[in-house]
Amino acid sequence: MNAINIEDVKEELKIPDKIRIFDTTLRDGEQAPGIALTVDEKIKIAQKLDELGVDTIEMGFPTVSEGERKAAKRMVELGFKSNICGLARVLQKDIDAVIDSDLSYAHLFIGTSPLHRDYKLKKSKEEILNQAIEAVEYAKDHGLTVEFSAEDATRTELNYLIEFYKGVEGAGADIINV
Repeated sequence: MNAINIEDVKEELKIPDKIRIFDTTLRDGEQAPGIALTVDEKIKIAQKLDELGVDTIEMGFPTVSEGERKAAKRMVELGFKSNICGLARVLQKDIDAVIDSDLSYAHLFIGTSPLHRDYKLKKSKEEILNQAIEAVEYAKDHGLTVEFSAEDATRTELNYLIEFYKGVEGAGADIINV
């Protein structure tokens, strides 16, 4: 039996040398029923994530409340090694909340699937793409690093998803999530 060379496997699968960890505990975890973290609890969790070497911590959704913005500002003041990121819809007010929180990194998103387009957003493919491009351009014009996610991407038509991601990449998105 021949031994497997891990370098051959990595090359075949195109596995990167470094894996980037993007942690959403402080935002996604708080959406669990019965969970409401205080600013101090968010800071303690962020400190532990930073100590673990997490690359990016999604601290929350700054447009939601003053408490979210306060937590973001405290994390920035603490000078973590981890990037501190705020979630934002592709709305100027959401992006402004990220900026007002002293964050330099925004995770933008919008639904792209037919369900989201037709029933939630009531917008065409073109309108969704244009709104996303405008949001990326606005965020970049304000000096933000931009990570972008298409919500419900797995139910989005592949050709449209490719067109969509090419559009936000062309607008300046730094990182694309699929």
